[in-house]
Order: sequence, then C-alpha cells, then structure tokens
Amino acid sequence: MPFKKDKLSGKRIVVVGGSSGIGFGAAEALLAFGAVVTIVSSSQERVDKSAKALQEKIPDGKIDGRVSDVRDEEAFTKTLVELAPIDHLVFTSVDKIIRGPLATLDLNEAKHLFGVKFWGAIIAGKAALKHDIINPGGSLTLTSGTAGIKPGKDAAVGGALNGGVLTLTKGLAADLAEKKVRVNTVVPGLVITELWDKLGVTEERKAQLANSGDTLPVGFVADGGDIAEAYVYLVRADYATGTLVEIDGGRLL
Repeated sequence: MPFKKDKLSGKRIVVVGGSSGIGFGAAEALLAFGAVVTIVSSSQERVDKSAKALQEKIPDGKIDGRVSDVRDEEAFTKTLVELAPIDHLVFTSVDKIIRGPLATLDLNEAKHLFGVKFWGAIIAGKAALKHDIINPGGSLTLTSGTAGIKPGKDAAVGGALNGGVLTLTKGLAADLAEKKVRVNTVVPGLVITELWDKLGVTEERKAQLANSGDTLPVGFVADGGDIAEAYVYLVRADYATGTLVEIDGGRLL
C-alpha cells in the first residue's frame, strides 16, 4: 500500500550522522512518520544533545542514540550488527565540506572526509551485504551533493567525492538486490547547516549565502528539514532503487 499513511509506523530506522544538519532533519521527519529511530554519531555529547532535542520536538517519538566512528570499520560494523535487524539505514555522515583552490587545498583534511562520507558509505553497504542487517524490503539511503554532477570552480575534489557516491549507489543497488534491499541517494544542493561554522564562515558570509536563495527558482536556501523530505520519499518508495534524488532548489536547471 504505497499511500498508506502509517507505512513507517514502528519501522526501525538507523540514521548515521543524525546528530546534526541534514541527518538531524531526516531523523526528525522519520520520527514524525512514526518510525523508531536510532541516531549514530562519533560524539557522545552530540548524540545525547540531539536525542534530547528530537524527543522534545516529537514528544511521542521513539528515539535513542549510539556512539560509533564510521572511519573505524570494525567498530562501526559491530554497532550496525548490534542494532540489527533494522528496516532502513540512512547514511548522512559528513564532517566538512571540501572546497577551495586545489593548489592550496589541505589534502589531509580531504582524505579525512573521504574516510567519513565515501568509505563510511562503503562500510555501511558492506555490512548490509555481509551481515544481513537490513530486513528484506528495506533500504539503504546514502547522501551525495550536486558538486558530484556539476562541480564548478574550486570544487574538483569535493565533486569527485560526491560523484563517487553517485556511482556507488548504482553498484550497491545491484549488489543488494539479492537481499531485497533498495539503495538510493539524496543529492542536496546548498543547505544551511552547522557545517558552515566548521568552514569558518563569517556571519556576513552566512547572510550572503542565505540571500543567494534569491537566485534559485524556489527563492530560498534549504535547511535540514527541507532536505529531509527526500529521505522520507526514498525510505517509503518501494519501487525506487539505484535512484538519485536531486533536491537543490533548481540550481541545476
């Protein structure tokens, strides 16, 4: 019943990276649809703070949290196995945006993010294949970015990272078909999140970025809640696998 209102009610969903930004928005939306949500983050402080905030937002929601570092394959896989069986796995982990002239880019920081966003997604896919952590009929939803489609100037490395996730989506969808597990990816455009602070963006620059929404067809820049709509769709959409959902305010038009 694809239009069943309570389709996600009681479904066990793990949101990796759910303590902030887009992941927090996805966790909140899934809770609102009646799912039982576990957020995973590398920081106990962030997990506790975010779980509390989500409980306050959705008082009747069922939320808990776990601490695990996606860069540690053994530990992260163990966490997923301990949480299994689950119905859906949403992977939104990202530590920092890679952007800037390649000639001066700190490649160690870039390698760190590849370890989080790219290799973390691969580890999640490997765990789903090897340990059957996701119930048949469930899904794995990854996160990329429009830089993987149209990098633009000073985004070659970040574009390559996001482009890798786009390709990974298709491969994992083929691999996990035998498990009856769907694999899809959300491809966000510009989003207002805490990552801006990690980039050292000034308040003036934040205002400029927010105002850049005037140039988008939709007329505004998204926050995590806006992007969450795409995760809800892909988790619910039983006929979607290998699908890339661009949600960018029309930037790529």
